[in-house]
Amino acid sequence: MVAKKTIFEKLGLIEPVEGETPETVEGVEETQEMNETPIVAPTPTPAPEVKEKVEEKKAEDSTAFGVDLLAAKNEPLGEDVLAKLANKAEPAKEKESVQIEEKLDVLIGAYEKNKMMSIDDIYRNSRMEADKKKTIFMVDVFQKTLPENLPIDVKRASVMNIMDVSSINLENLLNDAFKRIDSLNSVLEETVNTTEEVLAKNNASIRELESRIKDLKKVIEAREQFQEDQTSVIEYEIQKIIGIVDFIKPKK
Repeated sequence: MVAKKTIFEKLGLIEPVEGETPETVEGVEETQEMNETPIVAPTPTPAPEVKEKVEEKKAEDSTAFGVDLLAAKNEPLGEDVLAKLANKAEPAKEKESVQIEEKLDVLIGAYEKNKMMSIDDIYRNSRMEADKKKTIFMVDVFQKTLPENLPIDVKRASVMNIMDVSSINLENLLNDAFKRIDSLNSVLEETVNTTEEVLAKNNASIRELESRIKDLKKVIEAREQFQEDQTSVIEYEIQKIIGIVDFIKPKK
């Protein structure tokens, strides 16, 4: 009976003992299969903490714009997704628009302050009555229809009678006169204040420039004096050296 080989002998790790017959064909094939079978290393399983961190990082990246990009990767972007992405740029645009509007208001305000206004412009801005029949100027129209040589009292009584016949209320005309004077005074006051501001600002600039000119004149005077002193010192030294040279080496 042939002794059975151990597993170490089959793998060739131990020499077969003398007197023992070679293993059967079955055993040889089994050994070859074991030698040829590749040894696969087990795949390392990531630690739970690392895995959780990786998943959190992916989640953060996918929602950087408030939209689940991983979920929308394989699907077309809908209107809600595009709206969310567009809303990110809206605050910056609104801020820039507000700044431009503020600058325009300043420029327009400066232009309006320096713009010459006609009487019609002032009345239009104050929304005064446009119908001449309802304004204080209607009195002047009635007055000019009367002869110029009439006494003032007669003219006044005649105008009042015409107004009564025409159903024109004197109180309404006087109220219109008050509003017009008030609007004119407001523009006049604003003009005076703006002029004072401009004059004060420019006078301050003039004083600053005059002070600067004065300082520059002092710098010029000091430099001229410096040049004069330096020239005198150098010329004196040159003449001194020339005198010494002439002494030791008289001219021929």
